[in-house]
This record gives sequence, structure tokens and C-alpha cells, in this order.
Amino acid sequence: MKSLICLLLLLAGVAPLHAQALSEQENSVLRLSAEKFNYLNPENLDRLEPFLHDRLVFIHSNAMTETKEQMFRNLRDGKWKLRKVDVREASVRIFRKKTAVVVGKGTFYASNAGHDIDIDLYYTETWVLDKKKWRLASRHASRL
Repeated sequence: MKSLICLLLLLAGVAPLHAQALSEQENSVLRLSAEKFNYLNPENLDRLEPFLHDRLVFIHSNAMTETKEQMFRNLRDGKWKLRKVDVREASVRIFRKKTAVVVGKGTFYASNAGHDIDIDLYYTETWVLDKKKWRLASRHASRL
């Protein structure tokens, strides 16, 4: 009985370690990750630019890969755009205070060459701290 009580007390003391609040950096990256979805359309390219690293690699769920320049050209030309994103879950891990990895799931309401598509995606984003600002360096999405 003593062992059981000791075990329960030990587990009660460990449980809060797994439910720790996010750090300021983690919250910042998650906010940026969510906010950038609002600007992935031709009307907001000037607002999108500060979120993206110059060496961005953006991989769509259909394996289409874009650099930052290609993405801006394709958005401007109407090849694709996001209308809305409903993020169902997102988590972040920060490594050495300079790299963050966001993993999330959501429904992406997009337009591709003028045709609306709604797609459930699992995505991974890599953010880097560049000149004291978090910037998206890589993004990869897969269909759920």
C-alpha cells in the first residue's frame, strides 16, 4: 500500500511537467505560422513577404515545389491561393533557440487555377531566426 501511495505521489508530481505552458518563442512561432495563412493570396503579398526566408522551399501536397520567387509569381498570376485555413491542431518545437519546427493538421480552402478545392492536410514547417525575426524556411504538406 505504501508503494502504491508513493507511486501515485510521484506520478502526480511528474504530470505537470508534460503540461507545461509554451514559451514566449514557441507562442510567437505558432502565431506567425497561423497568421501567414491569411496572406497566401495575391491581395496580401506585401504582408506575406516578411514571413518568408529568401531561401524558402515550399512543397505542396501534390509535390509541386516552389521557391519564394516562384510562389510570389504563382500567387500573382492566380495559379493558386488560399481562401481560408482551419487549423485543427498545431505544435512547435524549438531547437537551439534558432530553429523551430511546426507540425499541424487543418483544412485548407484553396483555389487552384480558378477552381476551388478543400483539402485536409498534415503540414510541417521549419522556421529560422534570421536577423532577429522568425521566417519560414521550409514547408511540406501531405494529404490526410
